[in-house]
This record gives sequence, C-alpha cells and structure tokens, in this order.
Amino acid sequence: MARRRRAVRKNTRGKSSPRRPVKRSQNKTLKERFLTTAIWGLSLINITLIFSLLSNFFASEGETALSARVTPEGPPVKIITVQVLNGCGVQGLANEITQYLRNKNFDVVDVGNYEGGYLDQTLVLDRVSLESKYAKKVAKALGVNEKLVTPTLEKSLQLMVTVIIGRDYKKLKIYRELQN
Repeated sequence: MARRRRAVRKNTRGKSSPRRPVKRSQNKTLKERFLTTAIWGLSLINITLIFSLLSNFFASEGETALSARVTPEGPPVKIITVQVLNGCGVQGLANEITQYLRNKNFDVVDVGNYEGGYLDQTLVLDRVSLESKYAKKVAKALGVNEKLVTPTLEKSLQLMVTVIIGRDYKKLKIYRELQN
C-alpha cells in the first residue's frame, strides 16, 4: 500500500495572511486637493490662534501695560497754531505769553503788537471755527474767561487762534503760577 503523506498544517491561528497593499490612485481629484489644502490652512490658523492666546495669557504685566499704552485712544490731536499780540503796551509781554503757550504744546507762529490800541481785557479769537473749539483750548490754557472767546473767521491768516493780551494780563494763569 502506498503511503499517503499527510499534509501538515501550520498553525495560522491569529495571524492574518499577507495581503497585497492596495494601490491608491496617484491622481487625486480636484475636490480632494482642495479639501486637503483647506484642512492644512485651517490647521495653521488654529495653531496661530492658540499660540497668540497662550502668549497673551502668560504675558507679564509690563508687556501688557506697554501694549495698552501704545494703543491710541482717540483721533490724533491737531496742533493749534496761535498768533500772540500785545494789546496792553507792556514791553516783552507777548514773548512771555508765547513761551508759556509753547510750553503748553501750542504752536505760536506770530508775535507782535496789536495795532487797534490798548484793550482792557484779553481776547481770544478763533480764526477757523464758528464753535470756537480751538480758541477755547487756548483760553483754558491761559485762564481767560470763555465769554472773551470770539469766533472771528479769517482763513487767509494761516493760523487758527489769535490772542490779544489786554491790561488784565495779571489775571492770566501764567502770572498766577508765578506768584505761587
């Protein structure tokens, strides 16, 4: 009798048979490319936002205060151009008022004598605004009563405010500050 050979089975339990790798098509569709690009872009944005959040969260107080100081709070301040005229006859008074206004950040562009005679009260004339908004700022700096602020439009002068110093100059802030 012929002997039959028994086939020996290998123990393959729990092991998977080797499979061939599935080849993906190398040609991606336009839709797949767009979605992949969108996912990468959104991931980059998320990483940037997370980094920004963490850096602001862990920022020291000095860094936060500095960034708060840099932020402007309103529209830029317009420099007010001023003409100072001596209307009381005291020599050098217009120059003293000019220096005082320049220290208060006003741009005094003209200094001289008032040719209309002597005035009893100091006047502040706004040359560009009917609301006298620029003249009121100068009047406040000098300590002149707002009743003595007048809109007198004259755009050809290339300045915004004219101050005519009267005989009441000793009531101005500059002299009150010098006395204290």
